[in-house]
Order: sequence, then structure tokens, then C-alpha cells
Amino acid sequence: MPVAVSRITQTGQITLPKEFREILGVGVRDQVELLSDGSRVEIRAVPDEPLSLGTKEEFWARVQNSDEQYAAGEAAPANDLIDRMRSDHGL
Repeated sequence: MPVAVSRITQTGQITLPKEFREILGVGVRDQVELLSDGSRVEIRAVPDEPLSLGTKEEFWARVQNSDEQYAAGEAAPANDLIDRMRSDHGL
């Protein structure tokens, strides 16, 4: 699972590393949303059409791709990342 560190600027901005921009499929002028449960932050891409999931075929292709990545060990459950971050940062 990709891990990166980004420094906060004086104006409170951070750079989203290229690897994460590629994972999210975002680029210049695209939007991301930040969600927090108070102890962690999640970054998600905002689709051009926020109310659209694409075609039914595109949706199922994404589901199949995710399943294949998980089966190949290229993805892990979110709880694995949360547990590792808590451990790494003494939370």
C-alpha cells in the first residue's frame, strides 16, 4: 500500500504526491474531497458528474479491478492502514 509524507506550507497547503494523484485519477483543476472522523482523514476524488457512477459496465469493471487488486495482494482492507498509522504514530 502506498505511503507518502507531504510537508504543510505556511498557507496550510500540501502537495498530493503523483502516485496518489494517479490512484485517484485526478489532475490539475480536478477536485478532491477531504473527510474526517476526528482521528484520520480520507481523500476522495470528486467526479466530474458527482451524481453519476458512470455506466453500469464501467461500475462493474471498477469493482472487478478492485477485487483483482485485493486478490493479488495489491490492496488491503482500510482497517490495516488505520491500524498501521495508529501504531506508527502512537495513537
